Amino acid sequence: MTFISYGQNAEDVILWRALKHINNGYYIDVGANDPEDDSITKAFYDRGWHGINIEPLAQHYACLQEQRPRDLNLKLAAGDYNGELTLFDMPSVRGWATSEPTVADHYRQQGLDVVESRVPVRRLDSLCAEFAVTDIHFLKIDVEGFETEVVRGMDFQQWRPWILIIEATRPNSQDSQYQQWEPMLLDNDYQYAYSDGLNRYYVAKEHKELATALAMQPNVFDGYKFIGYERAEQGLKRAQQQVQDLDARLQASQQQVQDLDARLQASQQQVQQVNKQLLAVMNSLSWRITKPLRQLNYRLRSSQAWQYQLSHGLVKQLFGRIKRRIKLIRHQSLLLRGKTDSTQLSPHTAAIYAKLQKAIKERTN
Repeated sequence: MTFISYGQNAEDVILWRALKHINNGYYIDVGANDPEDDSITKAFYDRGWHGINIEPLAQHYACLQEQRPRDLNLKLAAGDYNGELTLFDMPSVRGWATSEPTVADHYRQQGLDVVESRVPVRRLDSLCAEFAVTDIHFLKIDVEGFETEVVRGMDFQQWRPWILIIEATRPNSQDSQYQQWEPMLLDNDYQYAYSDGLNRYYVAKEHKELATALAMQPNVFDGYKFIGYERAEQGLKRAQQQVQDLDARLQASQQQVQDLDARLQASQQQVQQVNKQLLAVMNSLSWRITKPLRQLNYRLRSSQAWQYQLSHGLVKQLFGRIKRRIKLIRHQSLLLRGKTDSTQLSPHTAAIYAKLQKAIKERTN
C-alpha cells in the first residue's frame, strides 16, 4: 500500500520507516499548524495513532478540533515557563508564526504585516504531567526560532520520547541554529541520527536500534507518494471522468439530433405529399369551376358592409347567382359523366353542352 506523505520534507516517511511496527502509537506535535498540509502527524493519525497537538493560532486550532477528534488539541504555545507570551503572526504566510521577537522584526523588514497577540504558554513537562502522558513515540518541534525555549521546558529524564525531530535552521533560511539546543539533548542521553536539511533527528539511548532506520533519506524503497501528487492524480481522474461523462452526454445529444433530423425529414416528406395533393386539387376541373364561389364566399365573409348589402337586397341577388352557378356545375358534372342529355338542360346550358360535344368530337377525330 502506497504511503501518502503530508510532511513538508517527507519527515513522516522517515518516521514511519522507524516506527511502523508500533500499533496505535502516541505523538506530541509542538507547532502543529494545519491538520493536513505540511503535517508530520496526519499519516500516523490515519493509521490509528493519536496524541497532543499544540497550536496557538485560532484558525489552525479550529481545524484541528474539527479534523482530529481523537487528538488532544491545545490552543497555546510551548515554552520554558507557564504563563503568557506574545505571539507574532504573519497572516499572509501560513506557518511563519513565531514567539521570537527577532524573527518577527526580520519579517517586518521584509515588508510583511506582523500581527501581535497574547496567548497562553506552558512547559511541555507540565502538560505531560497534567495529561498523564506515558510513552511518547516521537516529539516534533517546529516553532520558527523558539525551539530552544521549548526544549528547555521539557524534562527529558522523566519523559523519554523515542525519537525527536526538531527544525534546525533559522526561519525561511538554510542557516543552522541547532547549536543552541542540541547540547541539552546530548546531555539527556539522546544521540544524533540524521539531518534532512531542514530538521535534525535524535534517538533516545534506550531505543538506539531505531537510528539505522532514520539514517537515510526517503527513497523509492519507502513506497511513498506526496499528497500533492496524490491530489493531482485524483484531480486528473475526476477530470477524465468528467470528460467521459461529457462525451456520453455529447453522444446522447448527437443521437437526439439524428432523431430530430429523421423526424424533420419525415415531416418534410409529409409536407411534400400534402403540397402534391393540394396542387392536384387546385389543378382539378372542380377546383377551377368552383373558383367564383370561393371568391364570392371570401367577399361575403370579409365585407365590412354586410348589413348594408343585406338591407339593399344585394345578398339575394348574389344567392341567385350562386344557385344558377351550382345548377350549371351540377349539369356539367352529369354531362361529363354521361348521365344526362341536352334536353334536360336550360337553353344557356344546352348551348355550352353543344360546344363541349363539338370540342370532344374534334379531339377524338
